[in-house]
Amino acid sequence: MSTTPEYEKLLSELMAGELKKIERKILEALLQAPNGLNRKGLIRVVFGEEAQNNLGNDTRDRKIRKGIESLRNCLIPIVSSSGRAGKGLDNNPETIEGMIREWESRIAHLQQKWMRLGITITCP
Repeated sequence: MSTTPEYEKLLSELMAGELKKIERKILEALLQAPNGLNRKGLIRVVFGEEAQNNLGNDTRDRKIRKGIESLRNCLIPIVSSSGRAGKGLDNNPETIEGMIREWESRIAHLQQKWMRLGITITCP
């Protein structure tokens, strides 16, 4: 998969130590927000700045997403749902299972689309 120069720069900044700082700030922010925070709220707390209207073009949003991905890989229970905006810490097994079922549903939906195009992809 090819990447843009902007994305390559973002990745190099994260690998140069910024990711750990972002992870710590995300955890601190979510511990202070029992109801969770939306993407713009996380940008405001983690970076001390307001988010752009178009989050798709905001590299700070992408960095936060990478930070959340890294924390989840360390089994930190940061949950989200398409049913409500935001991310939060939640160790309730039902909430975590609900998020996993939602992800599985998205995967199945994408696999069906790809199959219609003649592309076969399986998940481990």
